[in-house]
Amino acid sequence: MQPSTPLARTAAGLLLAVASVQAQSAPPSIQPHGGLWPVQAGFDFELGKKKALKTRQSVSGIACSLNARQERVCLLAFDEGVEARWATLKNEAMVAEPTPLPLRDNTGELDAEGAATDGHYFYVTGSHSAKRNSCESNPHSRHVIRFQRDPATGRALRSASAALVGYADTGRLWSVMQAQPELKAFAKEQACLGTTAGVNIEGLAVRDGRLYFGLRSMAAVLAVDADALFSPSAAVQATVTPLVLGTGRGIRDMEAVDKGFLLLAGPDDVEVHQRGVGWTFAWWDGQASPTPVTPKLLASLDLSKVKLRDCDKEIKPEALTVLKETPSSFEVLVLSDGLCDGGPLAFTVPK
Repeated sequence: MQPSTPLARTAAGLLLAVASVQAQSAPPSIQPHGGLWPVQAGFDFELGKKKALKTRQSVSGIACSLNARQERVCLLAFDEGVEARWATLKNEAMVAEPTPLPLRDNTGELDAEGAATDGHYFYVTGSHSAKRNSCESNPHSRHVIRFQRDPATGRALRSASAALVGYADTGRLWSVMQAQPELKAFAKEQACLGTTAGVNIEGLAVRDGRLYFGLRSMAAVLAVDADALFSPSAAVQATVTPLVLGTGRGIRDMEAVDKGFLLLAGPDDVEVHQRGVGWTFAWWDGQASPTPVTPKLLASLDLSKVKLRDCDKEIKPEALTVLKETPSSFEVLVLSDGLCDGGPLAFTVPK
C-alpha cells in the first residue's frame, strides 16, 4: 500500500534518497583561493557601535549582475535591520558603497535572508521564521520585496523623485506556504526553530519568471510564479520539492546557473547540527518533484585555514554568487554571516 499523506510519501521517498546520497562518492574538499577579499571602506551603519558591528556581520544574501560598463554590481541583504547595500566586485576586492537602500519601514525586523535578480527585477525575501531565541512569531519577516533594476547602472531604477521604480512588497507567501500539504504543519505561529521545525527561508533564486525559495529548516525548495505572487487577486500555483543534502543540512543559498541551480548547503536549524555539520555545494536540475530528490554533490568546503580578523565573530557561509561558469566548474564568491562585510571568499567548484 502506498503512503496516504504527502508527509508520509515524503518520508518514504526520503529513505530512498538517503540511500542514494550515501552511494555517491565522497566529494572533493575545496579551500578558498586567495584568502578573504578586502572590502574597501567597509559598510557604515548609523547605529550604536555594537549594533553597527553586529549588522556588518550579518550579510545573508547577495544578487549580482553586470551593468552597461561590465562592472559586477551587487545588492547585499542583511538579516539585521531593514536596509540593503550596494557593492561592486573588481580585482578580487569588494567596494562597499555607503548609500543605504531601505527595503521597508523601520517598524520591525525584516530578517532578510535571500536576494536574487533576473536582470529586470531585484528580489529580497524575509526568513518568514519565528524569532530564534524566544520562538515569538515575527510577522515582519513574512515579506517578499521586488523593484526594477536599471540596466545602465546595475542598481535600482529610480524615478525623478528618487523613488524605487516598480517597488512592491507582498506578504502572500506565508499563506501560500500554509496552503501546501508539505509545509502547512510547519508554517504556523510560534514555531521554534530546531524543535518544531518551523519554516526558515534562507535561499532565493529566480528563473523564467519563477521564484525559488530555499528552506533551511527542512531542505526543500518552494517555487512560485513571481507575477502571481505580487498580484493580490491572482491565484498562486506552487510546488514543493524536498531535497536530500546530507544529515543535518539545509539550504543556505542558491542561484540559477546554466542548466539548473547551484546550492550552498549547511547546518539546518537543529541545535546539535550547528557544530560538526559542514558546508557543501550541490547542483540540482530544478525539476519539481513531490518526492525527495538527491542533488549532485559537487564539493565540501574546507574553511580551516580562513583567518578571522579583529572585527570578525565566526564564519557561517550564507550567500553565494556565481562569478563565472565554464564547462568544468563554477567560479563562486561566498559571503558569511559572522564575518565583517560578509568576508568574501572565492572558490572554484568542480561540476
